[in-house]
Amino acid sequence: MIQLFNISKTYQMGEDTIKALDNLSLQVTKGEFIAIIGPSGSGKSTLMNIIGILDRASSGEYYLNKMNLMRISDKKISKIRNKKIGFIFQQFNLMPRLTAFENVELPLIYRGTSKPTRKKIVLKSLERVGLLEKQKHLPAQLSGGQQQRVAIARAIAGNPEIILADEPTGALDSKTGEEVMRLLKEIHREGNTLIMITHDKTIAEQAERIIEIKDGKLREWNNL
Repeated sequence: MIQLFNISKTYQMGEDTIKALDNLSLQVTKGEFIAIIGPSGSGKSTLMNIIGILDRASSGEYYLNKMNLMRISDKKISKIRNKKIGFIFQQFNLMPRLTAFENVELPLIYRGTSKPTRKKIVLKSLERVGLLEKQKHLPAQLSGGQQQRVAIARAIAGNPEIILADEPTGALDSKTGEEVMRLLKEIHREGNTLIMITHDKTIAEQAERIIEIKDGKLREWNNL
């Protein structure tokens, strides 16, 4: 499903060239659950941004379902990202003035989904994460765990092929984090490809594969 070949990413900081990713290769098959770990500044967020096509590599090749994303226009990339990838962030990234329903609905509006269909999908997604009764609440009226569940509902609403979770438990207490992980694992068992960044090795060990990144290079092992 995902194939990265010899991916490098460099940034220019004044006179210095910073290599965030260094000739990195990775393959992810459909339905896998992998965790990416590494210290701060190791390149794991850069890797996640490239997988999520929020950023482009400086060199190398990225294939998604055999389609070379390095050779596609930004306009087409946006459409692919909206249809194929769902994002879950550490700080939830919910729109503060929108209700839970409206936050989940937003990417479906961008996709051009009709209003009656959007309503069915949003209600089903909120029910899936146990928040149907909170659909009219604003983010400020929800706990951290509830906000993250709204973010998960938003990520799965469009039925994406890939779900990218960046520190999904990082802003939560341990009990709430465990609840969120149970939900993510249920979603994975339903057939979704799940790629998660975490600094917590206990969380990472719940994945099928752990990928460690350090100084822009990978080391990985099976965790079954």
